[in-house]
Amino acid sequence: MQPPSDPRLPFFVYGLFKPDQLGYFRIAALVSKCVSGATVQGQLWERDGLPLLHPQAQGRVPGALITFNVGREFEAYSRIGEMEPDKQYYWATAPVSFRGAKITANILHGKSPTKGSVPLETPDWDGRDDPLFTTALAVVEETLRANEQFAWDLKPLFRLEMAYLLLWSSIERYTSLRYHLGKDATAKVLNIAEEPAFVAALKEVVREKRTLYRADEPQHSVTLRADQPKKSLAYYYQIRNNAIHRGKAVGRDFDILREALDQLLRIFTCVLQAAFHECQAGENHT
Repeated sequence: MQPPSDPRLPFFVYGLFKPDQLGYFRIAALVSKCVSGATVQGQLWERDGLPLLHPQAQGRVPGALITFNVGREFEAYSRIGEMEPDKQYYWATAPVSFRGAKITANILHGKSPTKGSVPLETPDWDGRDDPLFTTALAVVEETLRANEQFAWDLKPLFRLEMAYLLLWSSIERYTSLRYHLGKDATAKVLNIAEEPAFVAALKEVVREKRTLYRADEPQHSVTLRADQPKKSLAYYYQIRNNAIHRGKAVGRDFDILREALDQLLRIFTCVLQAAFHECQAGENHT
């Protein structure tokens, strides 16, 4: 997505780039001022878990008004455009109400906001409420604890495989909201290995080196090591791929899967908590 026609205008945010949301860190270094309590006419709808502004609808949508550093505006809007898909949004300008004044600002309007969408139940969108960050992780935890023993009917194994794939759905959702909304899931996931929370949690939960062979290419292997985040992330991701390619497995595979699920759930929980905690710095900037 290209930057708006006038990058000098402030940016009204109601979604991913609000100062308390996962996308804010991408623009935080370029922000000179960020104030909360602004509103714009319209209503929020949600499509694929993303908020879309319907500007013709009645109501007021709350958000924040961001001003970028002089001379860095184009860069800031370029970063926003790199993340937001133009199939979902388009740039517009709108009068924003703030402390009794009307301020013209750039804003992302939703494309065909009522098609394939549902009205947001609350006037304010919050990524913390995403079901993949709440209910899904609870289901993963419950499934893990209820299937700790191997059985030859393979039901516990398949239940853990389902939980593992669900956990990866949560992880991929996180990387989409934090890095970009494009389709290259593998490239997005690799960013996690560079996050301090992932590095620290990996060292905390991994006690032994593990080697895993690919189900589709047995001559290739990946290694889990507490001091090698990128290789370890590849190890966890390969277990996901093995679960897709392999029809069934036996006791050893069950143990590998159960251990990986337990470790990765703990690691990702730390990563998610740390990322939203980092957002608080942006929120305090208002």
